[in-house]
Amino acid sequence: MIKVYDFLFPDELIVEGNYYFDSYGQWDYLADSPQYDNATLGKTFIGQFEPIAYKFIDYLDRSDFRKCLYNCFSYGDSPRTHVDSHTNKGVTYLIYLNSYWDVNMGGETVFVSDDGEIIQSVTPKPGRLIKFQSNILHLGRPPVKQANTNRYSLVFQTHPVDYTTVGDLLQV
Repeated sequence: MIKVYDFLFPDELIVEGNYYFDSYGQWDYLADSPQYDNATLGKTFIGQFEPIAYKFIDYLDRSDFRKCLYNCFSYGDSPRTHVDSHTNKGVTYLIYLNSYWDVNMGGETVFVSDDGEIIQSVTPKPGRLIKFQSNILHLGRPPVKQANTNRYSLVFQTHPVDYTTVGDLLQV
């Protein structure tokens, strides 16, 4: 299951999220990228989230999220394919937070079959939500150089892989 929704969030909230991520100063390296070598920046929260996340949760069809991630993709990042959960009960909600984006800027989220074929590619769009089964192999693409900006997304997961085994998420 991969579903795409537009226009769920007010424009003001997208602008607020974009500004929040633009000025965020506590980024870490994400598990789905090579450590320190073109690593993608992000931040992981388990159980308790920051206030900005709860503003988005108010617009979603569930509130039983156990994990929240901030993603900050930059030109030159090298994220790898991964799954967010090993169970088909897991659901991931990915929200694009840039207040402006167009297809020429790259940054799409790519879903991949077990044999390495692209199933679907979703282009970022301000406030766009992708809801998908967390055990589907996927990766985020970085923006192209000419985009001259980071690509931000806010992610919620219902059944994340145990934090201590996050290395198991990497499939390729």
